[in-house]
Amino acid sequence: MTPTPMPHTDRPTGHRLVPLLAEHDLGHYPEFRTFLGTIFGLDDDPFGPPGLLRVGDRIYEFTFVGRSGRPFPDGTEIGALVPGLEPLDETAADRDLWAILAWLVDGVGGEWNSDALATTGRIYRIPATEETS
Repeated sequence: MTPTPMPHTDRPTGHRLVPLLAEHDLGHYPEFRTFLGTIFGLDDDPFGPPGLLRVGDRIYEFTFVGRSGRPFPDGTEIGALVPGLEPLDETAADRDLWAILAWLVDGVGGEWNSDALATTGRIYRIPATEETS
């Protein structure tokens, strides 16, 4: 499934945030910062609400982190929005997170692409790579 950005106004009510992944240094590859800034409108409103991404029928939230003396965003945290007190479907979240990583890599472009990411996932035997292949 291809992740799709969605407007923050479509954030569902009655959902809680379950943290999944944190990247504290987008500066190691500034193209990620640029891509995320463009997709989520961070250049226009860096203090706005978190970014939302739909994968199938599930929604994920990107919270952006700033640090003094560093270009914004310096980091991001990705969390799943889970309805009420329902348990997180960990298998679906892992599969969706892998799809989000492939979407990011392809969105940034360059020599590193989703095929290289998938190969790395297979080498390290990451189960989500086998489910999305």
